[in-house]
Parts: sequence; C-alpha cells; structure tokens
Amino acid sequence: MFRYVSILLFLCLITAGCVRDLTGREICDLTLLPQNPTVYVDSQEAGRVVSAAEQKVLAAAFLESHFFPWRSTAPRETTKNPFWALDWIAKHEVFSENLRPLTPMRREALTLLVAREAFPSCDRRGISLRRLDVRALPTRSPLFNDPRKAGEGFPFDNLQHGVIPPGVPLRVTHFSADGAWAFIETALLYGWVPAVELAWVDEDFMVAYENGRYLTLTRDGVAVADKGGIYRLTVGIGALLPLIDGDGNGYRVLIPVADRERRAHVVEGWIAADGGGMFPLTFTFGQVADLAGRMMGQPYGWGDGYAGRDCSGTLRDLFTPFGLWLPRNSFRQAVVGRVVPLADLPPREREARLLAEGVPFATLVHLPGHILLYLGETQGRAALLHTLWGIRTRDLWGREGRWLVGKTIITTLEPGREAEGLFLDIGSLVERVDSMNFPLESAGR
Repeated sequence: MFRYVSILLFLCLITAGCVRDLTGREICDLTLLPQNPTVYVDSQEAGRVVSAAEQKVLAAAFLESHFFPWRSTAPRETTKNPFWALDWIAKHEVFSENLRPLTPMRREALTLLVAREAFPSCDRRGISLRRLDVRALPTRSPLFNDPRKAGEGFPFDNLQHGVIPPGVPLRVTHFSADGAWAFIETALLYGWVPAVELAWVDEDFMVAYENGRYLTLTRDGVAVADKGGIYRLTVGIGALLPLIDGDGNGYRVLIPVADRERRAHVVEGWIAADGGGMFPLTFTFGQVADLAGRMMGQPYGWGDGYAGRDCSGTLRDLFTPFGLWLPRNSFRQAVVGRVVPLADLPPREREARLLAEGVPFATLVHLPGHILLYLGETQGRAALLHTLWGIRTRDLWGREGRWLVGKTIITTLEPGREAEGLFLDIGSLVERVDSMNFPLESAGR
C-alpha cells in the first residue's frame, strides 16, 4: 500500500512540474504580430471611409446623445435598476478592499447612505468638472466577488460603472443621505459621483456650452490651464470641449468651473495643437490607426478605473473623435449597426467569415464579456486590437486560472496557444466569438 501511495505522490509531483509557469511571460502574439496599428492599413485604402455627408449625420447624432441629459424630461432607458448593487450586497457574499467579506455594519451603513426610499429626491442639470469614476454605490471603496476564484477580485470592482471625462452634461436625480454623493444620469451611464466634482448649469450656461464647435482630444493626460496659468483639469482621448478658435499653435477652449455655490461658469483654456483636433476628425483607416497607436500598451482598467480602460472603454474613446457614438459596455456595442451572428458556425468558419466580410478598422467582434476591433488579415489569420485583462487557462485538475496580459494589444483570436499542452488548456477566443457588427452601417451605409 505504501508503495502505491509513493508512486501516486511521485506522479503528482511530476505532472505538477510539467504545468508551465506563465508568471511574467508575454504571449507570443505580442512578438509575432506588429503592435503598431498603422502597419495594418492598406495604403490603397487609407483614405476616407465615411463620406462628408455621412460623417455629418454621425456627428449630429453623437452630439444629440451627448447633450441629451440637459434636454430630457424622463430617466434614461438604461437607468432601469439604479439600486441593483443594494440587492447584490443583500443577497450575496461580497468582499471588501481587504479581501474579507463585507461586514453587516458596512452593508447597513451603505444602505442608509443610499436613501433608497427617497429616490428621486431632486432633478437638476449639471456638468462634470473632472474625470469621474461613476459608482454603483456612494463609496470609493471597491466590492468584489470571491477573490479566490479566477476572474474575480482585483481589478473587477463591481461598483465601478465607468468613467466620464470633464465637461459631460448630466442630470442629478438623487443625493446620498449625507449630501456628499450625487446620483447622476448621463447619455452614457448612471451612478454615484462626489457632489463636489460637479456644478449646476442654467440656461445661459447651456447655450454658451452648446456652441456647435468642439475640440476632440487626441492625446491622453493633457493638462489644461486657464488664461492666468492656473491648472483647471486634465483631459484625454474621448473628451470634448467647446471650441472658441484655433490655429497652428493650438486651440482656445471653454472649461467648466464652479463658483462658491457650485454654479457652473466657463473660463478660457488653452490646448496645444498636438493635443486635439476639430470634432469630428475625418474618418479614415489611417486616422483611426494613428489614434489607436497612441492607446497601445495602456494598462487595463475595469470600468475604465485605475486611470486605465477596459475593452469597451478603449473602443468607445477611440471612435468618439470621429463622431461615432458607442454605448458603454461590450454587449451594447455589439448590437450597433448591422450585426452578423456567428455563434452557430464552427470556430474556424467564424474566423473565415470575419476575414471574408470584415472591414478593417470598422468591424467589431464580440464574445461574452469582451469586444475587439478587426484590423485585417495577417499571415492568414485575423488581427484584432483589444484591451485584455487575461487569457483563460485550465490545468489538468480542472482548476481555472488567468494568464495575465493587462493592457491594449494586437493579437489573433487564439492568443497564448503556444502554451497549450497536455497539462494546461489555453482558452481560445475564436471558440467564444458569437458575432461581428458594422457600427458605421447604422448611418445608412
């Protein structure tokens, strides 16, 4: 008996040693595929993709959505369950920032802070003054599902709805019990933000701010000061600011600020010429590729948190400067424009269909919980740009894990397959692809 136990232990040690340690290793696609999006642009097709007339329609629809909260008289359709997070923490075991279960005391405190029974407690128009994390509950502290499980815990803070940049029109419909947090609705998402980070707008402000000419940011981390040299805010790709005028040296823009009563006013700011361009930018393969190149390698941030972006955040911010409105999450982005279902096809046929019909830099590829941008064909495979946290793995004993990537990259639909073997299964993206869609075709293309 001892002999059999010894043999079993020996085999376990041998097989455990055969499982490859992926810690700190990069997937081979990052070496085999160029990580510069401009490489994938066909020089003969680098010109305009969308006609001037079509782009005018796109941009008008974008601005209508952007300013919707100031003109609406009812809650957004997306604000169907504003207090889902209260139900979540009441019915499930969730974990705090210390990776310990949320205590009953903190759960009760959050419930009281939300003041659910008083909703809606106000209806006022406002504007964001800073880049704001929009939260599912009025707290900066994260809440996770079981961090012991793969794909849970950091960075997947379930309270992180997303991020809005400075200068976003919004509507405040509720306040926390202590008045420190405001519940906002925007055209993009809803949730809680610190009340001190927004200002109230009136009709005069709205008229001045909706001046019809806008600067779209084409770089991240652009610090903006007023005419007196006082720092006011930092903006990045995906933000819009009203434009006064511009020349070869830069642009004069309007910046929202708050007075002592938190009423919104505008002051003049300056942005260098390489920081932005007139909205909308001309929609060409070359322009999209150039802007995407400035986002390569940026760190992954669930819900655009931790000063990063997630998969849908990257695509939304990438297409904003061109006037293409995309929703916040991957599921909603995947139904914009003409949709081609792929789930019923064998995996290889899904990729073949993408290669045959996909329009480079204008086709989105969806799988549950993730979305990618098709760039074109390389070495007989589809090349795609996406912001990826990690690749699913499963060992010989069925234990699920993640091969961490954590940034914006270009890969095939089978990143990391070089590590596949008897003792480790690497999850294939192509086996989970369920659709591709053509968002530009929503404008009648």
